[in-house]
Amino acid sequence: MTHTLCRVCGDRLPPPFLDLGSMPLANAFLRSPDEFSSEPTFPLALTSCRTCGLVQLTYVVPAETLYRDYIYVSSTSDAVRDHGRSLAASFRERYQLTPSDLVVEVASNDGTVLKAFQELGIRVLGVEPARNIAQIAAAAGVPTVSEFFTGDLGASLVAPHQPAAVILARHVFAHVDDVHDFLRGAASLLADRGVLAIEVPYLGDLLANGEFDTVYHEHLSYFALSQFARLCEAHDLRVVDVERIELHGGSIIVHIRKSMWPVSDAVTRMLAAEQSSQMWSDENLRTFGERVATWKRRFESMVSEVSNRGGVIVGYGAAAKANTLLNYCPTVARTLVGILDRSSHKQGRYTPGTHTLVHPVADWRALGATHMAILAWNFRHEIMRQMQPFKDAGGSFIIPLPSPEIV
Repeated sequence: MTHTLCRVCGDRLPPPFLDLGSMPLANAFLRSPDEFSSEPTFPLALTSCRTCGLVQLTYVVPAETLYRDYIYVSSTSDAVRDHGRSLAASFRERYQLTPSDLVVEVASNDGTVLKAFQELGIRVLGVEPARNIAQIAAAAGVPTVSEFFTGDLGASLVAPHQPAAVILARHVFAHVDDVHDFLRGAASLLADRGVLAIEVPYLGDLLANGEFDTVYHEHLSYFALSQFARLCEAHDLRVVDVERIELHGGSIIVHIRKSMWPVSDAVTRMLAAEQSSQMWSDENLRTFGERVATWKRRFESMVSEVSNRGGVIVGYGAAAKANTLLNYCPTVARTLVGILDRSSHKQGRYTPGTHTLVHPVADWRALGATHMAILAWNFRHEIMRQMQPFKDAGGSFIIPLPSPEIV
């Protein structure tokens, strides 16, 4: 599954500008040490198309391998629940949604965001390929189709449900290999006055903040707005608005409608800024790779100093990004006495590659932790509030990114 042609424009891709080596799948947690020796790994490297600027992985792991049995659930994050409620309220007002309208979410996970729309009296439909997660959503009263979203599936959903007033694609579009097929499906399902809202980590934030841990096998593409504009032109769609949000280290919500709709000043300004900065230039990407290498040395040195002084370090957040970080910094992983996580789906399992046991959050006392490395650093404020008892007991927090620091 070596990836050699750009998934947006089809041109041949150059050699990678960042190579993280061979890593296991970031969400493939292990049930017992018996599985350690047979754990598969895959190349993890980034390249950038010299024609359209799309940053993308050089290797594609099949979606069936990644998503049919999944371990991440949205409801464990207070920030995601709050974001879902905010989205539902703003979309209802902005697009004048009524109980007769339909909101479809692609990769709806356990239905956390769609529940917020339901609470406002709006009809919803989830599309979630992970069968185990789709069952959780259905049990919670969120109707869910357990399939991958494709061009054919999008077209097939119209007759039994109706065209969608809103299609949400939150942190899934970066996971899609055939982005053109996805947009064909969305265009088929979308009502004439509807909106496709795609939320993705923003390439500009990734590069500016050194967020290399956003790179894992699920994230095939790393978007700026310019690539969305090019994609939409090929499908009689138009980017009509864009919002910047802080979630996941800096993301954008791209509002896409059928091409009759006017374009906001925010879109015009962001496209102009991107073209001016050329963030995907060879020089900028080379600088990013050098920055990541420098960060690694600083972070490993900080953790080593804490450990050498007698500190006992526990990780918090067995997130996918944490596993990229730990596999890139194995000396840090070996220092941890364990990783805490709120998800019962991860507790009692071992992290991919580094084989660190995941514990319930309350175990920080039993583990004797003096320092807590917040590996899910994009939720650091939420985690630090939750872990006030740890702080009150004299504990310190280690924040790895954007710049290593001890709080």
